[in-house]
Amino acid sequence: MNIDIDSTVKKSTGKTAEELIRERVILEAKRFLIFGKQSVSEIAFELHFEDSTYFWKFFKKYVSISPESFREQH
Repeated sequence: MNIDIDSTVKKSTGKTAEELIRERVILEAKRFLIFGKQSVSEIAFELHFEDSTYFWKFFKKYVSISPESFREQH
Protein backbone atom coordinates (compact mmCIF):
# COMPACT_ATOMS: atom_id res chain seq x y z
CA MET A 1 0.00 0.00 0.00
CA ASN A 2 1.52 3.31 -1.12
CA ILE A 3 0.21 6.28 0.87
CA ASP A 4 0.89 9.78 -0.43
CA ILE A 5 1.44 11.61 2.85
CA ASP A 6 1.36 15.07 1.30
CA SER A 7 -2.06 14.52 -0.25
CA THR A 8 -3.35 13.02 3.00
CA VAL A 9 -2.10 16.03 4.98
CA LYS A 10 -3.53 18.44 2.40
CA LYS A 11 -6.94 16.74 2.53
CA SER A 12 -7.12 17.03 6.30
CA THR A 13 -5.56 20.49 6.77
CA GLY A 14 -5.89 22.29 3.44
CA LYS A 15 -2.11 22.80 3.42
CA THR A 16 0.81 20.74 2.22
CA ALA A 17 3.20 19.16 4.71
CA GLU A 18 5.86 21.60 3.48
CA GLU A 19 3.62 24.58 4.24
CA LEU A 20 2.85 23.29 7.73
CA ILE A 21 6.53 22.71 8.51
CA ARG A 22 7.49 26.13 7.14
CA GLU A 23 4.78 27.83 9.25
CA ARG A 24 6.03 26.02 12.35
CA VAL A 25 9.65 27.00 11.71
CA ILE A 26 8.63 30.64 11.22
CA LEU A 27 6.54 30.55 14.40
CA GLU A 28 9.50 29.20 16.37
CA ALA A 29 11.86 31.76 14.81
CA LYS A 30 9.50 34.57 15.80
CA ARG A 31 9.27 33.19 19.33
CA PHE A 32 13.07 33.06 19.64
CA LEU A 33 13.41 36.58 18.22
CA ILE A 34 10.80 38.08 20.55
CA PHE A 35 11.54 36.24 23.79
CA GLY A 36 15.11 35.00 23.41
CA LYS A 37 18.46 36.63 23.76
CA GLN A 38 20.20 34.50 21.12
CA SER A 39 21.78 36.03 18.04
CA VAL A 40 20.18 35.41 14.67
CA SER A 41 23.00 32.94 13.92
CA GLU A 42 22.27 31.03 17.13
CA ILE A 43 18.57 30.93 16.28
CA ALA A 44 19.39 29.63 12.80
CA PHE A 45 21.48 26.85 14.37
CA GLU A 46 18.73 26.04 16.90
CA LEU A 47 16.26 25.67 14.03
CA HIS A 48 18.67 23.37 12.15
CA PHE A 49 19.68 25.75 9.38
CA GLU A 50 23.24 24.96 8.28
CA ASP A 51 23.82 28.55 7.17
CA SER A 52 22.55 31.64 8.99
CA THR A 53 22.45 33.52 5.67
CA TYR A 54 19.97 30.98 4.34
CA PHE A 55 17.89 31.39 7.51
CA TRP A 56 17.91 35.18 7.02
CA LYS A 57 16.72 34.81 3.39
CA PHE A 58 14.11 32.20 4.37
CA PHE A 59 12.72 34.43 7.15
CA LYS A 60 12.65 37.53 4.96
CA LYS A 61 10.95 35.66 2.12
CA TYR A 62 8.05 34.47 4.27
CA VAL A 63 7.76 37.31 6.82
CA SER A 64 8.70 40.17 4.45
CA ILE A 65 11.22 41.70 6.87
CA SER A 66 14.61 40.63 8.15
CA PRO A 67 14.95 38.79 11.46
CA GLU A 68 16.71 41.83 12.95
CA SER A 69 13.90 44.19 11.88
CA PHE A 70 11.30 41.79 13.23
CA ARG A 71 13.10 41.70 16.59
CA GLU A 72 13.31 45.50 16.73
CA GLN A 73 9.58 45.85 16.01
CA HIS A 74 8.60 43.41 18.74
